[in-house]
Amino acid sequence: GARGEERAREEEAEGGGGMLVDFLYAIAKALGLIGCGFLARSLEYTTPQVGLGLSEFVGKIAVPCALFRSVSTLPIFPGQDGVAVELNVLLCGFLGKVLLFFTAALLGLALRKSLATCAVFGLVCSLSNDAALGLPILNTTHPKEGTSLVFLMTLPCCSLLLPLGLAMCEMSKKSNKRDQGGFFSVLGVTLSRVMRQPLIMSVGMAVAYNYATDRAPLPRLLDQCLESVMGSLVVAALFSLGSSLVNTNLSFDSLLTPLVLVALKLAGPGIVCRLSAAPLFGFDDAASVEMLSLYSALPSAPIVWAIAREQKADSDTIGAAVVIGTLLCGPAMVLENDSFREEAKQLAAKLFQGAQDYTGVHVEF
Repeated sequence: GARGEERAREEEAEGGGGMLVDFLYAIAKALGLIGCGFLARSLEYTTPQVGLGLSEFVGKIAVPCALFRSVSTLPIFPGQDGVAVELNVLLCGFLGKVLLFFTAALLGLALRKSLATCAVFGLVCSLSNDAALGLPILNTTHPKEGTSLVFLMTLPCCSLLLPLGLAMCEMSKKSNKRDQGGFFSVLGVTLSRVMRQPLIMSVGMAVAYNYATDRAPLPRLLDQCLESVMGSLVVAALFSLGSSLVNTNLSFDSLLTPLVLVALKLAGPGIVCRLSAAPLFGFDDAASVEMLSLYSALPSAPIVWAIAREQKADSDTIGAAVVIGTLLCGPAMVLENDSFREEAKQLAAKLFQGAQDYTGVHVEF
């Protein structure tokens, strides 16, 4: 009867903000891990070598293992079932990442940075924190398509943009040496070093395994070992990032560069996707555009900071950009998602009503 309907409405109101709470929890957990690393280093519970060791573990072991485990069983070849995202939607999202990569690299050139720094500027604007934030958030908002989008976008980013960034870093190293050799010599050495990178090797082996076995499940023991390493990826990456923030050489004026990079990362790809979806890729589905915009608003991946630190390419600026982006991605995603905006209004109204009931002061609008 009427009482049952009223009770149902009350339960729905109490459940409002469910997705938003899960989303905010994921961000708070990431910031908490960064804060733990910062406090541990500030209180000298850990030494600088701990942060260096963790960043090497992340870049050379944990991320390659995660990529291999994910890509080896993804439906990435024609004829394989399970692709939940249309190709034109993926191309639209990747276009935004490519344009932002070169825009950020050009920003580095305008600031007279080294080629390696320009490369990590591009990577920090194109590689997203998919493991810690992308999967839990998009799995909440778009359970089927969102998870597929995160995994499928990882492949072109790690097989095209990441090798390009690493090649620019290697060319920067080579240009700083007196004995540079000819063009083909530099190109050969650069390609050789890039292909030996654990990140690139893991993607190549995963694609080969995927094609040869038609994405058959990994052997159980290997899968469990890789899963265990993946479980430590997010903790190690964010903890080491927080540790690195202690005694950084950033001044108030030098915060302008990371803020510009964060603005490009959080807003740029989403704008590109919204402008190019219909005219270039022939789709105007509001749900797909919203999903791409939400994915584009993810903060930068901590692995970019590990690369910047290894390449000695302005790692303080990159670390600040990753942390600031993680702080600001919450408001950016709430603006991009209709469900989040609606739940934010419900949550704000509920908190306001609770404050009025507690104080006894009621305000009518």
